[in-house]
Amino acid sequence: FIVFWNNRNIRRKQPGDLILAFKHFVDGLPEAQRSRVALLMHTQAIDENGTDLIAVKNALAPDCKIIFSEQKLSAPELNALYNIADVTVNIGSNEGWGLSSTEAILAGCPIVNNVTGGLQDQCGFQDEDGNWIQFDGEFATNHTGKYKLHGVWVKPVFPSNRSLQGSPATPYIFDDRVRYEDVADAIRYWYTTPETLRDEMGYAGREWALKNGLTAEQMGNKMIS
Repeated sequence: FIVFWNNRNIRRKQPGDLILAFKHFVDGLPEAQRSRVALLMHTQAIDENGTDLIAVKNALAPDCKIIFSEQKLSAPELNALYNIADVTVNIGSNEGWGLSSTEAILAGCPIVNNVTGGLQDQCGFQDEDGNWIQFDGEFATNHTGKYKLHGVWVKPVFPSNRSLQGSPATPYIFDDRVRYEDVADAIRYWYTTPETLRDEMGYAGREWALKNGLTAEQMGNKMIS
């Protein structure tokens, strides 16, 4: 069972929280199953904009199978990683879109998303009329959990706390943090879902993404028009 993470090793992507969540998930498994799960992190293991993930692994999860993929990959090679993964996780605390989740969905791989920024758009949350929720000035985010019904391809994790962060280029933005225990529970959800059903749910995500124009070509054509 492979958990995949494809992001830059930077602070807002919360790679340390994911390692902690993965360890929490592994600790909850019977001992005989622990060697049969792995966390695959496609990222630079040591980055000044993030942290030393090797040190984090050695200190917090020394007995867990965590694999670092650091080389630049072609699109077909990256697609292969999404296809060997059982679930792709993105728990960035502020995220304009979250490309790895889209790529995973289009490869038919189920996802775990933090309900923040653009990540929540990929969860397929539905309003009272069964429509994909739309955001405006009155309702700008679903991170408080107003809508709970979502697509079968995702196990969303609602943030437990928020803080206002910023930089000179982006003076203010909400930083939505998830509890690592909740992320572990979301990973466990996919682990306990039968493989055939997991495949069906992942494929439903791909169909949804194609229907709603989430490929690069479809979004490019929307921008042109």
